[in-house]
Amino acid sequence: MNELIVYGGSGLSNVDGKGRTTIPSEIRKSVETSSAGNMVCVARHPKHKCLVGFGRMERTKLRSDIERQWDSAISRGDEFDRELAGITSSSIFETVFEPSGRFVLHPMLKHFGGIDGQLFMFGATTHFMLWNPEIFLNEAPEEYAHVREELDYWINIHGKGGK
Repeated sequence: MNELIVYGGSGLSNVDGKGRTTIPSEIRKSVETSSAGNMVCVARHPKHKCLVGFGRMERTKLRSDIERQWDSAISRGDEFDRELAGITSSSIFETVFEPSGRFVLHPMLKHFGGIDGQLFMFGATTHFMLWNPEIFLNEAPEEYAHVREELDYWINIHGKGGK
């Protein structure tokens, strides 16, 4: 599969005590395409108190990207630590999701993402981000202002009984 996947869309999902939540439909379609099925990869974000999600194709691409960086560093005569470059892979968990998008978020990821009660998900082109809405409102970078507006929209919809 060589096509480029673009993760777009957003949504707000509930997270129950067992970690069950649902991927919004628009994002789910991208994950299905990337994984050629119903498998999602979720990992810790390296800089923010949130998580990132993607399909299997992106997971494989991460390895290819590290190899290209290593080859480039070698050709320049620079040092390159492949282990350090791939350290975020330690927190990647693959899990199956139902046709409705429902899946179980690993307890460790819930912990490090500060996830409880609700989960705000939005596409970020090469992956999608998963945030505790309160943490997002308090800690997301200023550049995410338009995404804050989307979260406000979803909060208002949820408050009116929407999903």
